[in-house]
This record gives sequence, C-alpha cells and structure tokens, in this order.
Amino acid sequence: MESGMDCSEPTPRVNYEIMQRYVGRKVRMVCKVEEWSGDTLKASTCDGQTIFIKPKQGSQYDTAFVEIDGIVENNTTLQEESYTTFGDSFDMKNYNELCKLANGPVQDLFL
Repeated sequence: MESGMDCSEPTPRVNYEIMQRYVGRKVRMVCKVEEWSGDTLKASTCDGQTIFIKPKQGSQYDTAFVEIDGIVENNTTLQEESYTTFGDSFDMKNYNELCKLANGPVQDLFL
C-alpha cells in the first residue's frame, strides 16, 4: 500500500552537536530566538550552543521557539527553507534527548 509519503530521505532532527555531521544537507532543528541582527537571527540550540539562521525573505518568527527546516551552511549557520512556530514555552532538554535518540542507537525507530 502506497502512503503518499516519501521516506527515502527523511529530514533528521538535530541539536548543535549532531548538526555538524550534516553540512550541506537538510536538517530540522528547534531553537530559541535570541536576537535579530540585520537579516540574520541569533538563536540558542537545545544543547546550549549558539547558531545563526538566515531566514527566507518574509519569515517572521513571532514566538520564542521555532522549528527550522533548512540547509546547514557551515558549523554555525542554517539557511531556512521553512519554519514552524513552537510557542513561548518548550522543553529544550527533552528535545535534546530526542535528537540524541533519533541519531543514535535507536535511530531505526525514527523516519
């Protein structure tokens, strides 16, 4: 039975440490919005590091936490392709544990 979902290349959920493995590739990351500087956003990752996000034109992150789908440009920069707002309260510690599980010994359980 065909589900209609393409699972051939799932987008990995990452923290800062795991993001380093995906330079040049698409990832998904929840981060906390810290400050805007021109056309770049400074954000905190779930494992306590700082990254920079280059949003698509017109993107407006109006909550404290956002999930970014984007391409890892280098070890500190993510180019946004799309985003989802996650509100003003989000458990980053639990998300960090999810990232470790999804990219570790039980990664086959995750698409």
